[in-house]
Amino acid sequence: MGIAVFNGDCGEGKDSPKTATSSSGMQVGDDVQLNGNTDLSTCVVGNDDSKIYGIRLRGATGPIYDYEVEVDGEGPHGPFTGSLYTAFKDQTGDIYHLKLTSSNREAHTVSYNSDKPAIVEFKWSNYSIDDW
Repeated sequence: MGIAVFNGDCGEGKDSPKTATSSSGMQVGDDVQLNGNTDLSTCVVGNDDSKIYGIRLRGATGPIYDYEVEVDGEGPHGPFTGSLYTAFKDQTGDIYHLKLTSSNREAHTVSYNSDKPAIVEFKWSNYSIDDW
């Protein structure tokens, strides 16, 4: 297990998504370190106390996909509070979307295949991340 060093924004993506990037990328088995911290819960946040505690890239266990981004986080608390939207870009430029809706802290995953699977950038927002 290694550490993937990312640098970027902190805070809630209210009007536009917040962004974090890594020059070397998150490899399989790596955890994200953002601005020097592996506990992301004070930096990667959304509306109504939604937050992400950690992000890891791992090999997928199913027969269809080779890789999974696992997000330890929780969506907004309260009725009709929306979601915490995330998006991850790999070295090929492909983008994978993951939406956290449950207010319980749990593991959320997005699975994918790629010739260059390292994640080099991720974003989060209170709204769907349609444009990169």
